[in-house]
Amino acid sequence: MREARLGEHARFAGALARSAGALAQRYFGGELAFAVESKGERQDWVSAADRAVEGYIRDAISERFPDDAMLGEEAGGALSDRLWVVDPIDGTLNFVHGMRYWCVSIAYIERGVRRIGAIYDPSLDELFVAVAGHGSRCNDAPIRVSACPSLDDALISQGYVHRHDLDRHLALRGALLSAGAAVKDPGAGALMLAHVASGRFDAFYEPHMHPWDASAGLLLIQEAGGRIAAYPGSNGLVAGGEVLAAAPAIYDRIEELVTASRKTPAPR
Repeated sequence: MREARLGEHARFAGALARSAGALAQRYFGGELAFAVESKGERQDWVSAADRAVEGYIRDAISERFPDDAMLGEEAGGALSDRLWVVDPIDGTLNFVHGMRYWCVSIAYIERGVRRIGAIYDPSLDELFVAVAGHGSRCNDAPIRVSACPSLDDALISQGYVHRHDLDRHLALRGALLSAGAAVKDPGAGALMLAHVASGRFDAFYEPHMHPWDASAGLLLIQEAGGRIAAYPGSNGLVAGGEVLAAAPAIYDRIEELVTASRKTPAPR
């Protein structure tokens, strides 16, 4: 991808994340009414706001880059060599409960390689943007992962949703706490990844994330100097996979604990 076109895509992604976030904020603040529905799994919600914001993003991409494809959380899409991967509102459970921890996440992937990631947090007016080979920024200021030296000093985000194995989740949480780490789950995976990139969290782990939740944040962390596990899994991008990302000094230790947690017997 030529540098000029990469820059054009990056500027577009950042501006689109901001404008989509502004639309979502109108729903969040009650200016626009919306209904809430269950997707069929426990605590898995979607709202008219999610669909409206995704439609807005899809229309904007189609108009600006008509030859590009889009894969969105709500309406899906087809894979392509030039692909936008979008979560219109990551942290919908927080969003519908009036909790200010949610974001818009947009990634651009070309021929299977993450090239651009943009995550916008309307509540704090923070725009995180990463461009492959050019670092990560928040509101145009460079960001780096933390220099956390050990788990005794670490603040770790560990994502959980009901499709994950609860016993294994709790086993890992217990191991992290026993190792001295503090462990939190604010409930929006993409935003947690952005906060790893900016050094607020020292690491993140979730046994499975969809590509619209993970793609932008993983590039942010890579470009901010962090370490990440290979993503997606062997079943390809649409299937998603395990996400582990951390400050370099603590990555190996967390990986050891994750591996050990997999040996937790599944409930009968």
